[in-house]
Amino acid sequence: MNLITTNEQLTALLPNIAVSVQGESPLLDKMAPFLGTTEKWVCDVFTSQPVFDTICSLAEENVLRAATTQVVVYEAFRRAVPHLDVILTPNGFGIVSNTNIAPASKERITRLLDTLLDNRDAAISQLLSLLCAETLWRDTEQGKFFASTLFPNLDVTDCFPRSNGGRWEQYKNIRLALIHIEEHIATQYMSQPLMSLLRAQVQTGQFSTDKHQHICRVLKAVEVDCLKEANHFTAMQKAHRTLTQLVQIIRDNPEDFPEWHESDTAQLYNPPIFENKKQSKGFWF
Repeated sequence: MNLITTNEQLTALLPNIAVSVQGESPLLDKMAPFLGTTEKWVCDVFTSQPVFDTICSLAEENVLRAATTQVVVYEAFRRAVPHLDVILTPNGFGIVSNTNIAPASKERITRLLDTLLDNRDAAISQLLSLLCAETLWRDTEQGKFFASTLFPNLDVTDCFPRSNGGRWEQYKNIRLALIHIEEHIATQYMSQPLMSLLRAQVQTGQFSTDKHQHICRVLKAVEVDCLKEANHFTAMQKAHRTLTQLVQIIRDNPEDFPEWHESDTAQLYNPPIFENKKQSKGFWF
């Protein structure tokens, strides 16, 4: 199914679009290849095909469909911009122009592309927030991709200076670093089962207890501090005291954290006590 089917859907999100007159190709026709590849990109990266098809069946005013439409339109137009003012003539390439409208300067085109990128990333952030509430989506490969850290949305990029490639590219780089950081925290402090549970609760925004929410909030702050350091694991060593305080909360509340108490990580904090007996081999006192 296609999400964008009318010229009005495009012009509603793109201001200052000249109205096509009789004999001219509508913007929808010019952008058709870009819309097709962009919808496929949204399916592969964000929604999955079944969820995308479900979104296409929703009413146009539905917030989930509206957010998905914004992502597609802004990204498709961003991809199309460099091609829209260039035509191929029998004598070679030329620039579209007439006596009334002069071609836009390079600076204005750059500003337009930057604006489209910002709008697209804002729409991606909104889309992910809405998708988190959908059980069908959370079970997809795409849903699990965003649930692989305690930061399932682009909001984490707000903690860092903007990069030239936009928030989405920045998020992908941050996510790779977060996976390594969280792997260490899970192994040494939280345990893999509990960390998986915390990630799922952050993604849905539904926490089992206030203690779970508190631990997630502290862990996210620790991870952001680690990301800001050139050496992530040196920063993690500095956070050792904070992390052990969280472990103590978990140890003191076994009914709230059964996943941790049944894990291998728990054994790091409950080593077996050696009892010296006469029957033991070796020396005894």
